This record gives sequence, structure tokens and C-alpha cells, in this order.
Amino acid sequence: ASPHVITDFTGDPPTLLGCYAKVFSKAWGYAAAFVALWALVDRTLKAAGFGDDICGFKRGTWALKASMLAHHGLITPLAILGIVQDPALWETFACFGCAAAAPRMNRDALPPLAARALAPVTLGYFIGDLLLLSQWNLTKAGSVENGLMLFHHIASLLVWPAAIYFDWVARYVVVMLSYEFTGIWLTVIWMLGAARMKGSPAYVASGLIFTLSFVVLRMVGAVPQLLAMWRAPPWAPEVERAASPGGIHPLCWLFSSSLVAPHLLNLFWGVKVVKGFAAVICPKSKTGGAGGKKDA
Repeated sequence: ASPHVITDFTGDPPTLLGCYAKVFSKAWGYAAAFVALWALVDRTLKAAGFGDDICGFKRGTWALKASMLAHHGLITPLAILGIVQDPALWETFACFGCAAAAPRMNRDALPPLAARALAPVTLGYFIGDLLLLSQWNLTKAGSVENGLMLFHHIASLLVWPAAIYFDWVARYVVVMLSYEFTGIWLTVIWMLGAARMKGSPAYVASGLIFTLSFVVLRMVGAVPQLLAMWRAPPWAPEVERAASPGGIHPLCWLFSSSLVAPHLLNLFWGVKVVKGFAAVICPKSKTGGAGGKKDA
């Protein structure tokens, strides 16, 4: 691993191989830190008298959720601050993806410092989370969601380094980092549900915050981004050449096109989120009447 210096994201000449070498040299340290945090929480729970299972789930799964909560809590406020302080990002949301702001989302006069500071940390978290795959709550019922999460992690590990290294669409990465706000509440909901507290005021309140934040941040917030992509498509050869006559990198069109994927995933998850919260608020009995209770 190399020191995480936010000004050190260049190579001469810049290549995709150099891109991954540079960014992952910074991310591996954070991956090790995340796994170490998980091990510390797991050992602490064991020392506190908890067995291999806690409320029917592996102790390691609880430790992983607690470590995820710590990561989300660190990254979220910094990513939101990065959006507020970045003129191009702020303008994009203020003018709803207008034509003046759209090209600046691809590349502005200066690279977004928030992406350089925070993305390697989150890439390290993705690596650590994948290394701890055995501690995921892998069930048949959640196979689709787990499969999508695997796809999300691997795709991010492939695409984000190039966005930061070549300073092309890195601002979209900052927005994705801010989405971790919903991850905080999703983790809290899992913990409360696993602790058999479904239906409690805390569970309902957490579900409400999660649902509202998911809809506002990930779904409504997607509209200015999609409009900006439509007005200045980062995958279009003419847009790429206008920013850099020699091109950005050989897979720029493919990696830039993948920016649409998170919004498709959010649409899939968004429908499930709203339906899940509605099931908690308006539970149905087995006979179809109101007043019964059903797991969300």
C-alpha cells in the first residue's frame, strides 16, 4: 500500500494498468483496516459473553453489520459536504442537470477532492466486505439482493478507479458515496429486525427515514444526474474528444455507460423498499384482513 495523498493520482503516461496500480495501492490499507475492525468487534462481542450465534445470526454477521455502520457513518457526512463544496456538483443539482452544468459533471477545471479523498476508502471497504463474504447473511430468500450487491461491489472496483485517476465522471462517484446515508438506516433496520424488534417504534421510525431518504436521494436525486448525462453523455466519442483530443482511456465509453447501472439498481431496490415499508405500516393477516402481522 502507498500513502493516501489526494494530489497523487496521476501517471506518465496515464494507462489503465497504472490506474489500478495507483488506486488500489491506496485502497488495500483501508481494506485491511475494515477487516481488522470486523475482527475487533467480533472479539469484543465474544468477550462480552455472546456465543457463535446471536438471535439466530452468526456473531460474525453482527460484527460485519457494526463495521459497515461505522464506515457509512464516516463517509456519508464527508460525501455530502463534498457535494455542497464542489461548484459543479452544487450547480448540477441547483439547476436540475442543466446544459451549463452537464459538461462539468464529466470534468471541471479542478478534480473533485472529495472523490480522491473518499473513493479509495470505500473501495477498500468493498474489498474488505468481499473478503468477509462468508459472514454475509446468505439466504435463499435474499439471493437476488446478495447477487446484486456482489455485482455492485465488483463493478465499482472496476469503474471507480478510472473515474478518479483520469478525472472523468468522478463527480458522479461523489454522489454515489453520499448514498451511503441510506446504508446507515438499512443496517439499523437489519439489526432491529434481527433482534426481534420488528414493529417497535424504533423499527418503524428507522424504516420511515430509510424509505424517505432512499426515494429522495437515490430516486428523485437521480433525475438531475440523468439529465446531465443526456445533455453531455460521457460515453459519447465527441464529448470525450472535446475534453481530451487524444481520448480519456480505451474503455472510457464502457465505464461511462455503466453510470446508468446504479440508477437501474436503485429503481429495483426502490420498489422493494416502498413495498417493504408499506407492509410494516399496513400489515395484513393471513386471511387478507388488516390487523395481522407479516415479516417485511
